[in-house]
Amino acid sequence: MESIHGQSILGELTKRVHRIFPDADVRVKPMMTLPAINTDASKHEKEQISRTVQEMFEEADMWLVSD
Repeated sequence: MESIHGQSILGELTKRVHRIFPDADVRVKPMMTLPAINTDASKHEKEQISRTVQEMFEEADMWLVSD
């Protein structure tokens, strides 16, 4: 993701995912369909990641700002 918003999303997602999975390799790419989480994590871990992503976007007005 090259845009300023893409960089902000990657930074925020990396910060939040690393709280749960410190060694995770976090990547973000533009999606035109429903969001997908591609991982070999367990079902429980996928649920944690999905919840983290959902919370991040629900709180976007607090961290995703343009100057």
